[in-house]
Amino acid sequence: MIGSKVSHAEPSSAELSIAAMRQESIKAGLLGSIAITFAASLAWAITFVLALPLALPNTPLEWLVNLAVALSSGFFFGVTYRYIVRQDDNLHLGSGAVGAFALVRSLAQIEATWHDTFTILPWLLLTGESFLWFATARYTLDWATRKQMLQPLDS
Repeated sequence: MIGSKVSHAEPSSAELSIAAMRQESIKAGLLGSIAITFAASLAWAITFVLALPLALPNTPLEWLVNLAVALSSGFFFGVTYRYIVRQDDNLHLGSGAVGAFALVRSLAQIEATWHDTFTILPWLLLTGESFLWFATARYTLDWATRKQMLQPLDS
């Protein structure tokens, strides 16, 4: 607009702090995505090699959907885990986060398929896979925090 002045003021320290916190949360989400994608790939390989009674993707679209679920689950877990744990040394917080995410994922899959088959082994394997996913992400995030690659959220 004609005659309007554009302010080039430096951002306040509070704005920088918020931006830095958001950046760390994004880093936590990306690390969670990488960790869970690795764990999912490992679980898929084990399922294939051992011929476990779990459904593997058959088409490129199914692979893409499964990859998208792993990536988004990892991202949301990473961000949430950073907010749950903060700078606390309480082991129950981290374990509870893993348990909550793993149970919600596996119970949703069980609910969606229980009419098709009523067998316990696939359900246990799904639950174990979910715990593998989120435990891998948890230990990856804890490692990154200890190595100061990721800053914990202030309490």
